[in-house]
Amino acid sequence: MGLDIKKLADQRYTELKERQQRLIQRWAPLLSIVEESFQKKGKTLSMFDKANIAQCLQNAFDYYVTSRKQPLQEETTTSDVAFAKTMLPVIPALLPSLVANEVAVVQAIDRPTAGVYLMNVKAATTKGSVNAGDVLIGAKTGPSAATAARYYASDTVAGETIGTGNGSATTFSGTAARKPIIPGSIRIKYTIGGTTYSGHTAATDDGSGSISGEHVSGTINYETGAYSLTFDTAPDNGTSIEFEVYRFNVEKDTSGIGGADIEIVEEVVQAEVFPIRIDFSVLAQLLMQRVHGIALESEAVKFATQMVRFAIDQKVLDQALWAATSSDAADPIGEFTVTPGQGQEYIWRINEIKRYISKGAANIFAKTLRATGNVIVGGVNFCAMLEILTNNGFKPALAVGTRPPAGPYVFGTLDNRTVICNPFYDANTYVVLFRGDSYLFAGLVYAPFIPFYATPAVTLATLKTQQGFFSQGGIKIINYGMYTYGTIAGF
Repeated sequence: MGLDIKKLADQRYTELKERQQRLIQRWAPLLSIVEESFQKKGKTLSMFDKANIAQCLQNAFDYYVTSRKQPLQEETTTSDVAFAKTMLPVIPALLPSLVANEVAVVQAIDRPTAGVYLMNVKAATTKGSVNAGDVLIGAKTGPSAATAARYYASDTVAGETIGTGNGSATTFSGTAARKPIIPGSIRIKYTIGGTTYSGHTAATDDGSGSISGEHVSGTINYETGAYSLTFDTAPDNGTSIEFEVYRFNVEKDTSGIGGADIEIVEEVVQAEVFPIRIDFSVLAQLLMQRVHGIALESEAVKFATQMVRFAIDQKVLDQALWAATSSDAADPIGEFTVTPGQGQEYIWRINEIKRYISKGAANIFAKTLRATGNVIVGGVNFCAMLEILTNNGFKPALAVGTRPPAGPYVFGTLDNRTVICNPFYDANTYVVLFRGDSYLFAGLVYAPFIPFYATPAVTLATLKTQQGFFSQGGIKIINYGMYTYGTIAGF
């Protein structure tokens, strides 16, 4: 049953990649326009970005056609002027440039309830204490810390059990699973009188077939793997006697070479709706057109886009804080006191915050064994403190100071970590997190379904024009361990 599920998951992943390629080709004309727009801003679109934009364009177009009860025609997807006019201004605004995209991995979905995918690496071969099917590298747990798993891709076998003590037996014999054994590579682990003999105190072979150690002696046939051990005191009841490590000749026993299976795991995400309605009077529209040359209908799209974008940013950033403060997160960083000690200069005291952030990044790695903090989201006091470190590790974002910020914004970088200022966090709180480069290494996923949709503007008898807008996408924490948080005091 497990194998069938794995095959289905792998098949679904292959189908997903093929679908992405087809969508990129289908929407190539609009994608080229979006890409050109980004190049003018000094930005580029990765294939991952293109796949997400293409999927969202397809989702929005399907909804556009359905809502207008028009037949879906392949050739109209890239030529429908009304659709392109609506989507082109908002795709760049909502998908690749959200502040949330600096925190979450983006994976577009093709239905309101869909799957995002993670990758596990599992053992295909039993080797030492690693059994076939054991996770070697987990999407959420990182590499296994067990010695046998760490040595899996080598000619070393670790943790192979050769007996269990019962408090009275003193002799143990059998055959090693892998052979021929390389002489001089054996360590045998056992427990007697509550003392475990391992590492430097383990029994070892002398390279000539004899085994010796504290309380034990024996022999080993390197070619056949046959061993015999005799203890002068019985190993403790319920404790294992094992080959802690030994090496074998992989050219003669190719079945002992570790194998790995890639398993694609699906996490279900449910899309949320972000709706907004804009009303304006006909008289106001005429006045703004005459006096300022502004079309209120066009401005409504801009305002709606900003408001939807703001709501998505808030949901993602709040989820990041929720993850960082949960019991499943990496260890918290603790409180940093800004106030300098006696004889300590203020600037050097503030510089100490970098050590706390590095501690947070290390806590994430200790928790996941696969990631370290590369993004910081902080409240206004925290970010103001970082400004003092300009030219000492902190570099302000180019746009800061030229355009007034509204809501969360990219504040700059600190030692190559992206810093986001979120005025809606507690002023003294900050989150350190890892943002992966794809959904296979995600702590938090933002899964857009329909990035933005606008209904036709309708003018009522009340001389009011109404227009509705919405976005739809899922937000889900995948790995709490990729988040931690800290606080500052005395600023």
